[in-house]
Amino acid sequence: MKTDFSQAELSAAAAITQDLLTGKTERGMERLRVLKDEIHQAIPEKLRIGRGITRVVERISMLMAVQGLPDEIMRNLALVIYSQLKEEDLLIGVAIFLMAEYGERHPVEAFGFFETAASAGHWVVREFTAGAFRKTIKPNKDVIFPWLQKMAQSADLNQRRFASETLRPVTYNKWLIQQPEYSLNVLRLLFKETHQYPRTSVGNNLSDLSRKQPELIFAIVKDLIASGDVNSRWIAYRASRNLVKKEPQRVMDLLRVEEYHYKDRDFYRKEG
Repeated sequence: MKTDFSQAELSAAAAITQDLLTGKTERGMERLRVLKDEIHQAIPEKLRIGRGITRVVERISMLMAVQGLPDEIMRNLALVIYSQLKEEDLLIGVAIFLMAEYGERHPVEAFGFFETAASAGHWVVREFTAGAFRKTIKPNKDVIFPWLQKMAQSADLNQRRFASETLRPVTYNKWLIQQPEYSLNVLRLLFKETHQYPRTSVGNNLSDLSRKQPELIFAIVKDLIASGDVNSRWIAYRASRNLVKKEPQRVMDLLRVEEYHYKDRDFYRKEG
């Protein structure tokens, strides 16, 4: 994300931070909401969908982070904001992305926060959590890897979904396209996932990888089908939604099906 912050934005963020850290919580939260609305409204209307609320709350978190606050103060600021909001309030993303700024340098200390947020009842919190945590992974790969494997084996389906979703090879995770085994060694723990919510994320993750690593995903689809597991088969089908656009017959051969359907796309086996 570009950091071309205006002086007005920087001043507003400084005032909000001062309020929240000195007990003027209500005023600080009001100012925070105003800043969120101003940044969102400044986005040209035709671009607001593509540059939506996630970019807005991430921008605000970065405005706070560039003030040079000590790391523990930044962490406390994130916790104050998080504690003031209901889960469905989109402003909660500011706290989550701010904790990710802290987590880039202190990943282990941030695990508890992200573990709790990944289990939140509202999808807004879960989406922000998976997206924000991506910022912390590359600079802390070795430390974070076993924790993600633990999350992938959690009894909580939302935490299992988080383990897959935060490793999708987008934005901060594009490095995974060249180092796919990092994510695959987490995803493999979910290849027999019984619940559709995390299972869908696994399929989507593999489908994302297939754009740049098609042969790797073809091999994984083959293995998933060969396993004979019904959930693995579901993941294989989902993982093929990009592959089928270029090689429909090969995909249908691997899946052992006569036709393939995804959204408004339909593919049928050629006769002969």
